[in-house]
Amino acid sequence: MMTLMLLLLFAVAVVWPLARYAASLVSNYRAGFLGQISGQSGGLVWPVCRGILTALMAEVVAVLFYPFGWFRKFRHEGSGTPIVMVHGLFHNASAWTIMMRRLERAGFENLRTYQYNSFSKNFDQAVAGLEQTLDRVFATHPEGKVILMGHSLGGLVCRAVAGNPRYKDHIAGLVALGTPHNGSELAWLGGNRMSRGLIPNRGIPKAVAALPDHDCPKLAIYTLLDDFVFPLNMLQPKRKSWVEIICSPMAHVWMLYSKETTILVIKFLRKL
Repeated sequence: MMTLMLLLLFAVAVVWPLARYAASLVSNYRAGFLGQISGQSGGLVWPVCRGILTALMAEVVAVLFYPFGWFRKFRHEGSGTPIVMVHGLFHNASAWTIMMRRLERAGFENLRTYQYNSFSKNFDQAVAGLEQTLDRVFATHPEGKVILMGHSLGGLVCRAVAGNPRYKDHIAGLVALGTPHNGSELAWLGGNRMSRGLIPNRGIPKAVAALPDHDCPKLAIYTLLDDFVFPLNMLQPKRKSWVEIICSPMAHVWMLYSKETTILVIKFLRKL
């Protein structure tokens, strides 16, 4: 039994990241982006190696922090525009543990997380829950604004809420980290409704793309060779109103823990 558990742990921690990067390479090759990725990255060996390494590290950090999402509230209410942070598929509020601490040290005092169930609920329910969170904020500050920041699927949840006419004058800024704006080919392997809803140009991405982009600053940060969102054009909002920044090669989940990513976010937030 112990041997079986160790083999299973090895498969999840090592084989799965390797399989994801292999799929990402194949997907980007078929879509014609591999040459662009190689040219902008100075080759493919370094991005893939660094991606796999950061994927392994991210999985360790995510597993260690994940239980805290069940027992504690991740929020720090203070002065300034509220920043509402939305996690991605199959994650929880603990995703923001490290970034929240860095944002606090940078002087951002009003930080909140929104947690939703991506295992058994659907996308509309996730969006409705975030809307309820914002309504509670605006109940005491009806003229106030919020900044929405989402990682992965959380970025689409944020975009859906920002596209609701009810919040047209209440969104001060929007940040999307590694968001599958147009879906991901990995979603073909999805095991539930939420993950399969990310099949490229169907379901969730199609519904979000049909919504308006309200007039507020928007930032999309992504890496050229993502191990969960591929091919490359799936990460690009394809809207002129968005600022796009390509970060160093790193795994999809590592964007949550990367100091580089946080610095890019802080620079954007300070301009709002």
